[in-house]
Formats: sequence, C-alpha cells, structure tokens
Amino acid sequence: MAEDRYFPSIRRLAEYEVWCNARTFEAAGALDPPQLLQRFPFGFGTIHRTLFHNLMVFRWWSACVGPEIFKPSPDPDYDPNSPLENMASLNDELSLAFMESIDRSRAAGLLNRDRRIEQVFHLVTHGTHHRTQFITMLRLLGKDPPFEAGDFGGWSNVK
Repeated sequence: MAEDRYFPSIRRLAEYEVWCNARTFEAAGALDPPQLLQRFPFGFGTIHRTLFHNLMVFRWWSACVGPEIFKPSPDPDYDPNSPLENMASLNDELSLAFMESIDRSRAAGLLNRDRRIEQVFHLVTHGTHHRTQFITMLRLLGKDPPFEAGDFGGWSNVK
C-alpha cells in the first residue's frame, strides 16, 4: 500500500511542523510585549496575530486528520491581549493530538482516505508560509530566527 511506503516521510513532515511551531512560540516568548504587537505591512500585521492565525488554522485542519474527522467549535475572536503562554500551551496540546491522530489514522488504514494526507501537507505548507513571515518580522526587529524558514532538508539531516 502506498500509504505505508510514504508514511515515514508523511510523519517526518508532521514532526517538522510540530517542531517548528514549538520553536516559533519559544522565540516569540523571548520578545518584549511591544515587539509582539509591533505593526508590519504584511502577514497578519503583528507577530502575535500571525501566530494566532497559524494556531487557529492548525486547530481547524488538524481535526481532519484523525480517524474521526470533526469540525472544532468556531475560532475565538482575535484578542491582542491574549497571553502568548496560552497560545503556546494550546499549540502543545494540538501538536500532541495531531501526531496521535496521524498514527491512529494510519493504524486504522484511513490516513489515505478523505483527504487526511492532504490536510497534513496543507498544515505544513501553510505553517511554513506564516513562519516565514514571522522570521521576516523577527529580522526587522533585529532578532535572529530560531531556524531557517522552510528548511526541512536541514532539519531532517539533524533529526
């Protein structure tokens, strides 16, 4: 079955997504609060809002990967005062659930059905796009990024 042949690569891409998101929140956590809300003319305008958007997309589409596909409750409205720590905690919960969903779908022979694999790929490409914006915002703030944007090849050589 093609799913089994490609599963190691699919899972590695998911691991990369989870790793990058965790490093992103760590890097954002080292910023001063005004830097999280500094306006930029791209992305969702601020680091905080860009991370919130990426997190909400991760929340929504990762729910379409497990054996039971479901639609989460509507996304909460964006709140610039929402603590970054809360967002990072939600990211940790979603990341664990995402990886477990991939494994459970594979075990049930469902990963290749109902667009589950496509959702995994969507999350990786979508996340990479917005993390690149985040990295650009960091550089404009004079900060070094926690990783190179979209560098799956470099990551996979050391993992």
